[in-house]
Amino acid sequence: HLPKVILFLGSNIGNLTDEMSADFIYKIGSHLKPGDKLILGIDLIKSEELVIPAYDDPKGITRDFNLNLLTRMNNELGGGFDLSTFEHTAEYTAEEGVARSFLVSRVAQEIPIESIGKSFTFEKGERMQTEISRKYNDEILNNILKKTDFKIIKKLTDSRGYFADYILNRF
Repeated sequence: HLPKVILFLGSNIGNLTDEMSADFIYKIGSHLKPGDKLILGIDLIKSEELVIPAYDDPKGITRDFNLNLLTRMNNELGGGFDLSTFEHTAEYTAEEGVARSFLVSRVAQEIPIESIGKSFTFEKGERMQTEISRKYNDEILNNILKKTDFKIIKKLTDSRGYFADYILNRF
């Protein structure tokens, strides 16, 4: 048979934990035959100097994106978030390869959510994780693939080595 080729680009898999990624890739493989291919786009591990500004940018784009989660909870769930009482922060280390965004409560507060009839308490300085973005290298991807029916057959990168498209073969 002619091999099928599945494209999963844009590094979306980086928003999943490694366990969830392995399960997702395994499920893709369950619909493919040996010799079929998966082209997987991922974000490669880079230095903190390159990654942190993408998640804690001077224009506040990521801050506004994350604060919008609170706005949506207010609008769609009857939340009582005062956005001015939260600040955005990001963290990343190249050793771990995971960027995380948080909203940090500036004050002790209790937030009602009308749609579920509950309130949530935040201490001053308490962090709420709003985003995760996994960065990869060959070792991390190979560890994920151990739980799937795929192996790497080729890696294509941009000229700076920031991103990669891995061609995986279903065995």
